[in-house]
Amino acid sequence: MRFVNNKYIIINGSAGCGKDEFVKKCMIYKENIINMSTIDFVKTIALKCGWDGKKDDKGRKLLSDIKDALTLYNDIPINHILSDIEKYDGNIIFIHCREQREIKKLKNILCAKTLLIINKNVREIKTNHADKNVSAYKYDYTIDNSGTIGDLIMEADKFLRWLGVL
Repeated sequence: MRFVNNKYIIINGSAGCGKDEFVKKCMIYKENIINMSTIDFVKTIALKCGWDGKKDDKGRKLLSDIKDALTLYNDIPINHILSDIEKYDGNIIFIHCREQREIKKLKNILCAKTLLIINKNVREIKTNHADKNVSAYKYDYTIDNSGTIGDLIMEADKFLRWLGVL
């Protein structure tokens, strides 16, 4: 299999819960961490079509609709991610992904672990089907990011130990 030398984590959580911040805290402990998303390619297309870059309710719905169309057409967001990660070897790769079907697919292809970040201090955004179903999947690991930055750093340490990379 061409993806065996990396460790893959499919990361999810409601908007603003601290997914990127968690990945940054993991980088304190490990330098070989890559952070990417199944929506990155979609954002590029949306910007070329006139999207203003705002992730408000209207923008989030636009991104979700474009991603749905690209997925239905030829699984383009997943194929784009798989193409991107081929250039990495020996890394820890976090892949942000919302949709349950895509999480399952990536988990199976990459032998990935799944991670949910929750934050009780953040209002959940539910303007599209992807945002509505964040907690519906059964994740391998859950991190509560409702505490301090220090708490999140400790959670990053615990998670990387659980993953077997520390």
